[in-house]
Amino acid sequence: MNLRKLIPLLLVPALIGLLYTFQRMDNGSIQTSAAPQDLPRYTAAGATLMRFDADGERQLQGYADRMDYFDDASGRAHGLQLDLLSGGDSPWHLSAPAATLPAHQHRFLVEGPVVADGAWPDSGEKMQLHTDRLWVDPDRHELQTDSALDWNGPTRSGNAVGMRADWSGRRVQLLHNVQMRYAAPPR
Repeated sequence: MNLRKLIPLLLVPALIGLLYTFQRMDNGSIQTSAAPQDLPRYTAAGATLMRFDADGERQLQGYADRMDYFDDASGRAHGLQLDLLSGGDSPWHLSAPAATLPAHQHRFLVEGPVVADGAWPDSGEKMQLHTDRLWVDPDRHELQTDSALDWNGPTRSGNAVGMRADWSGRRVQLLHNVQMRYAAPPR
């Protein structure tokens, strides 16, 4: 047999085997823990939070079990406790399992269950709000949600969909489907 005819016959099965091997490699999947853009640039554990206004007065202070900051300038807080300050007082205290700080924004979304301790502006009576999501806007000194919320206090409780409130505790506006229940004071 001629050697020139034998070499191509031996190369064909070798080439088929090589192509089969490459095809099997392409079908395999490589598992990664997270995409690089999903990993935080840095993480702070036990973070104390403070924000000051243009006059150097504290606007808010708080604590997060963990803060993650990402390359796009966004952030995520976990285990959040936050006091919104107004004239040295703390009319609102917020607690939630998480908060999202969108990139290039000052406002942030506190995600629930959110518990907000405050007071009714007309009487100063303490109240506690419960909702799933609450926007905190330090520039406007405002709390806002479009979600359902419930509240309770010593003489009134109820629920609504949506709320706007200022940081000073002087204005609480319940937006839609408001149901208020009053308890008569004891004689």
